[in-house]
Amino acid sequence: MRVAADGYIDLSDGRRVRTPGYHDHGVEPVPEAEAIAFLLSHTFRGHRRIVRPLSLQERKRIRLALWADSVSERMTLVDRVWRSMTERVDLVHASSEPQLLQVVRYGDWAYPLYADGDSCRVIPHGGMPLADVPQELIFDLQMERRSA
Repeated sequence: MRVAADGYIDLSDGRRVRTPGYHDHGVEPVPEAEAIAFLLSHTFRGHRRIVRPLSLQERKRIRLALWADSVSERMTLVDRVWRSMTERVDLVHASSEPQLLQVVRYGDWAYPLYADGDSCRVIPHGGMPLADVPQELIFDLQMERRSA
């Protein structure tokens, strides 16, 4: 590939030109448990509920987020993954206390997902025992993977 003196790529050259953008060729996906833990370690704007497990492409994006040089780039990738696997939840009433939206189970780990103010996050300390959680709030990512 030839680059002209002004910095532009000479497209008349017959070889393949790679343009800027998202390229995940050759990127190995993050193991699923690690990807879920990394994703749920972030706080997201709005109130959302997880509706499906991570896909292979989303796990590759998590790998790229782990390698990101800037916080902005990392959060762009993580937010894109988060929005693709969740759906919006409308809360009936606002509360000053965090509201439990869902408990996400993966293996032996449980992640209680709370609506906290105007954001959605996992509150790892405290929470509640899984036996006390209503069944409609539990979302088991491994069971969803097997049924898909």
